[in-house]
Amino acid sequence: MPKNRTCEYTSKLRKLITQLESNLCDELNTLHMKNTFVQTDFKIQAFEMKRVIFDDSDLVSMDVRCRIGDELMNTTLLFTFSRFNDLLRFSGESGEKLQLMVSDKLLCNEERPYIIEASLIFSACSISLSYLIADDASCFSAEEIMPISFLQQAKNLRINIKDFNDVHIDSKIQLNQALQEIAMMYRYYLGLKELNLNETSAREKSGLLNDKLFKVAYHAAVSLK
Repeated sequence: MPKNRTCEYTSKLRKLITQLESNLCDELNTLHMKNTFVQTDFKIQAFEMKRVIFDDSDLVSMDVRCRIGDELMNTTLLFTFSRFNDLLRFSGESGEKLQLMVSDKLLCNEERPYIIEASLIFSACSISLSYLIADDASCFSAEEIMPISFLQQAKNLRINIKDFNDVHIDSKIQLNQALQEIAMMYRYYLGLKELNLNETSAREKSGLLNDKLFKVAYHAAVSLK
């Protein structure tokens, strides 16, 4: 088969997969409104991100590899934008890298939905999961997201190193790192404004509802340009 024909088929296949995942997000929005998620006892404390898909809706889809129970598996996690923002804030260096990627996507003129394909290891927070469909492990809803203590990260390190190639412990963030994180929150806010979100929604989704924090984020973004 000619090379250009192969590239054409590959492009069409990627568009089809993206559209199917976008349709899934729409369906999950409906399910969420009906409160039909099935609670589980599953919690994950580390995963490898493979791909993120989002648009201007309230859901973010993330393809990951993680350990659930005794099984290392590939699955999809669905976050609300608010919980996705919590994940970024609690995840140290990995969260900062992903937040920069998201901000860059929001500020570009690419066709929606936005797709980020990258490998990042997250091991600094615990995520409670719910089934979208009972006993179907192909997709989960991310519920409560909590940071993991430095001690717990150290305890998890041996298992995580066995499961993933590149794992590190996120210690306390130093002042310059904290300023960079706050500056990225403001860049994230600007990206949301580019998507025509109103002021309140953009500040809420970027974690900047507090007026004092918003001012600090603005000055941090200006000073770190």
